[in-house]
Amino acid sequence: PMQPPPGAQAVTRNIEVSGADLSAELTSHYSRYLCVLVSGYAEQSVKELVIHYCRQRAPQEVQRYVGAQLKRLRNIDLERLRQLVQSFSMDWWSEIESKRRDELEAFGSVATVRNSISHGGDAGITLSSVKQYFDQVSAVLEDLSEYFDPRC
Repeated sequence: PMQPPPGAQAVTRNIEVSGADLSAELTSHYSRYLCVLVSGYAEQSVKELVIHYCRQRAPQEVQRYVGAQLKRLRNIDLERLRQLVQSFSMDWWSEIESKRRDELEAFGSVATVRNSISHGGDAGITLSSVKQYFDQVSAVLEDLSEYFDPRC
């Protein structure tokens, strides 16, 4: 079975730190940092699932092509995730979308906040929002793993 990427453990460990022990300013910075981690966790997890799927089913040449395409895939938001999953199966996306409509929005939210942070914007993100995004992204990734690696 596929193991969660190292980023998942880092995010989980960091979210568990209580914001109550930090000043408001530090909590704000910490929340932004964690949001970037959640974004990286989502992106790497999706890439790992696709790579694993291709290793199990595709010839070396296809694996190499997919790997090259995935290197160019950045800032996975809802639309990019939809395009990627639909490129494998329209049915997969339909099923995930009907089951996880609310959770899928977290991909867009995390990408938007991450981009705002990286460009120096005030993201206005809270620890509880980051935790919620992490839980929602994780639920979607769990469902995706049922398609890309049903043995998980």
